[in-house]
Amino acid sequence: MDAEGKPSARVLILKNVEEAGWQFASNSTSRKGLELAERPAAALTFYWVPMARQVRISGTVVASEPDESARDFLARSESARAAELMGRQSHPLGAQTDMDEALAKASARIGEDPDTVAPGWTLYTLRPEEVEFWQADPDRRHLRLQYRRHDSAWTRTLLWP
Repeated sequence: MDAEGKPSARVLILKNVEEAGWQFASNSTSRKGLELAERPAAALTFYWVPMARQVRISGTVVASEPDESARDFLARSESARAAELMGRQSHPLGAQTDMDEALAKASARIGEDPDTVAPGWTLYTLRPEEVEFWQADPDRRHLRLQYRRHDSAWTRTLLWP
Protein backbone atom coordinates (compact mmCIF):
# COMPACT_ATOMS: atom_id res chain seq x y z
CA MET A 1 0.00 0.00 0.00
CA ASP A 2 1.36 3.42 -0.82
CA ALA A 3 1.51 6.48 1.44
CA GLU A 4 -1.99 7.52 0.29
CA GLY A 5 -3.43 4.11 1.21
CA LYS A 6 -3.81 2.96 -2.40
CA PRO A 7 -3.14 -0.73 -3.06
CA SER A 8 0.22 -1.47 -4.61
CA ALA A 9 1.12 -4.90 -5.92
CA ARG A 10 3.90 -6.55 -7.86
CA VAL A 11 5.25 -9.98 -8.66
CA LEU A 12 8.25 -10.94 -6.54
CA ILE A 13 10.74 -13.75 -6.42
CA LEU A 14 10.34 -15.72 -3.22
CA LYS A 15 13.92 -16.09 -2.02
CA ASN A 16 13.51 -18.35 0.97
CA VAL A 17 11.06 -19.57 3.58
CA GLU A 18 12.48 -19.97 7.04
CA GLU A 19 11.19 -20.07 10.59
CA ALA A 20 11.18 -16.26 10.79
CA GLY A 21 9.09 -15.87 7.64
CA TRP A 22 8.99 -15.52 3.86
CA GLN A 23 11.91 -13.69 2.21
CA PHE A 24 12.05 -11.45 -0.86
CA ALA A 25 14.45 -8.70 -1.89
CA SER A 26 14.33 -5.21 -3.32
CA ASN A 27 16.25 -1.97 -3.34
CA SER A 28 15.23 0.21 -0.42
CA THR A 29 15.10 3.20 -2.79
CA SER A 30 12.69 1.53 -5.27
CA ARG A 31 8.96 2.19 -5.09
CA LYS A 32 8.51 -1.11 -3.27
CA GLY A 33 11.30 -0.31 -0.80
CA LEU A 34 9.97 3.18 -0.13
CA GLU A 35 6.46 1.83 0.45
CA LEU A 36 7.82 -0.78 2.88
CA ALA A 37 9.69 1.94 4.77
CA GLU A 38 6.45 3.94 5.02
CA ARG A 39 4.27 0.97 5.98
CA PRO A 40 6.22 -2.22 6.83
CA ALA A 41 3.45 -4.67 5.99
CA ALA A 42 2.71 -6.87 3.00
CA ALA A 43 0.67 -9.79 1.72
CA LEU A 44 1.79 -12.68 -0.48
CA THR A 45 -0.47 -14.91 -2.55
CA PHE A 46 0.38 -18.20 -4.22
CA TYR A 47 -1.97 -20.17 -6.47
CA TRP A 48 -1.34 -23.66 -7.84
CA VAL A 49 -3.76 -24.26 -10.72
CA PRO A 50 -3.20 -28.04 -11.12
CA MET A 51 -3.86 -28.62 -7.41
CA ALA A 52 -6.56 -25.91 -7.16
CA ARG A 53 -4.96 -24.56 -4.01
CA GLN A 54 -4.14 -21.10 -2.82
CA VAL A 55 -2.22 -19.71 0.13
CA ARG A 56 -2.40 -16.11 1.32
CA ILE A 57 0.06 -14.77 3.90
CA SER A 58 0.00 -11.31 5.47
CA GLY A 59 2.07 -9.68 8.16
CA THR A 60 4.81 -7.26 9.02
CA VAL A 61 8.00 -6.88 7.02
CA VAL A 62 11.48 -6.45 8.49
CA ALA A 63 14.74 -5.70 6.70
CA SER A 64 17.65 -8.14 7.07
CA GLU A 65 21.09 -7.13 8.24
CA PRO A 66 23.32 -5.59 5.53
CA ASP A 67 25.64 -8.63 5.35
CA GLU A 68 22.72 -11.00 4.73
CA SER A 69 21.32 -8.63 2.10
CA ALA A 70 24.75 -8.45 0.42
CA ARG A 71 24.97 -12.26 0.27
CA ASP A 72 21.55 -12.33 -1.37
CA PHE A 73 22.61 -9.72 -3.94
CA LEU A 74 25.83 -11.54 -4.81
CA ALA A 75 23.87 -14.79 -5.33
CA ARG A 76 21.98 -13.15 -8.24
CA SER A 77 23.07 -13.59 -11.83
CA GLU A 78 25.56 -11.09 -13.21
CA SER A 79 22.94 -9.57 -15.51
CA ALA A 80 20.49 -9.16 -12.61
CA ARG A 81 23.17 -7.49 -10.49
CA ALA A 82 24.08 -5.15 -13.38
CA ALA A 83 20.41 -4.21 -13.86
CA GLU A 84 20.13 -3.36 -10.18
CA LEU A 85 23.40 -1.39 -10.18
CA MET A 86 21.86 0.96 -12.74
CA GLY A 87 19.74 2.15 -9.80
CA ARG A 88 16.90 3.56 -11.85
CA GLN A 89 14.04 1.11 -11.34
CA SER A 90 10.63 2.71 -11.93
CA HIS A 91 12.14 6.03 -13.09
CA PRO A 92 11.21 7.41 -16.52
CA LEU A 93 13.41 6.12 -19.36
CA GLY A 94 14.10 8.57 -22.19
CA ALA A 95 15.30 6.03 -24.75
CA GLN A 96 16.28 2.38 -24.94
CA THR A 97 19.85 3.46 -25.77
CA ASP A 98 20.06 5.18 -22.37
CA MET A 99 19.41 1.85 -20.69
CA ASP A 100 21.88 0.06 -22.96
CA GLU A 101 24.63 2.53 -21.99
CA ALA A 102 23.84 2.33 -18.26
CA LEU A 103 23.75 -1.47 -18.40
CA ALA A 104 27.14 -1.57 -20.16
CA LYS A 105 28.65 0.66 -17.45
CA ALA A 106 27.14 -1.47 -14.66
CA SER A 107 28.41 -4.68 -16.28
CA ALA A 108 31.90 -3.18 -16.57
CA ARG A 109 31.76 -2.23 -12.89
CA ILE A 110 30.96 -5.85 -11.96
CA GLY A 111 33.81 -7.00 -14.20
CA GLU A 112 36.19 -4.74 -12.27
CA ASP A 113 34.81 -5.68 -8.84
CA PRO A 114 32.64 -8.84 -8.77
CA ASP A 115 31.78 -8.21 -5.09
CA THR A 116 30.06 -4.89 -5.81
CA VAL A 117 26.69 -4.69 -4.05
CA ALA A 118 24.03 -2.22 -5.14
CA PRO A 119 23.47 0.52 -2.57
CA GLY A 120 20.19 -0.04 -0.77
CA TRP A 121 19.81 -3.71 -1.76
CA THR A 122 17.76 -5.26 1.04
CA LEU A 123 16.54 -8.74 1.82
CA TYR A 124 13.16 -8.48 3.54
CA THR A 125 11.31 -11.03 5.65
CA LEU A 126 7.53 -11.05 5.85
CA ARG A 127 6.69 -12.30 9.34
CA PRO A 128 3.26 -13.87 9.00
CA GLU A 129 0.44 -12.74 11.24
CA GLU A 130 -2.28 -14.42 9.17
CA VAL A 131 -2.17 -17.38 6.80
CA GLU A 132 -5.14 -18.63 4.81
CA PHE A 133 -5.30 -21.90 2.90
CA TRP A 134 -7.94 -22.42 0.22
CA GLN A 135 -8.71 -25.75 -1.43
CA ALA A 136 -11.10 -25.75 -4.40
CA ASP A 137 -13.95 -28.22 -4.67
CA PRO A 138 -15.69 -29.02 -7.98
CA ASP A 139 -19.08 -28.70 -6.22
CA ARG A 140 -18.10 -25.24 -4.91
CA ARG A 141 -17.75 -26.58 -1.36
CA HIS A 142 -14.32 -24.97 -1.09
CA LEU A 143 -12.32 -25.44 2.09
CA ARG A 144 -10.87 -22.29 3.67
CA LEU A 145 -8.74 -22.39 6.79
CA GLN A 146 -7.48 -19.20 8.40
CA TYR A 147 -4.63 -19.16 10.92
CA ARG A 148 -3.97 -16.03 12.98
CA ARG A 149 -1.01 -15.41 15.24
CA HIS A 150 -1.72 -14.19 18.75
CA ASP A 151 1.63 -13.60 20.46
CA SER A 152 3.43 -16.91 19.90
CA ALA A 153 0.33 -19.09 19.39
CA TRP A 154 -1.83 -19.63 16.31
CA THR A 155 -5.61 -19.95 16.22
CA ARG A 156 -7.38 -21.78 13.41
CA THR A 157 -10.75 -20.77 11.99
CA LEU A 158 -12.82 -22.53 9.34
CA LEU A 159 -14.22 -19.90 6.95
CA TRP A 160 -17.19 -19.90 4.63
CA PRO A 161 -16.05 -20.17 0.99
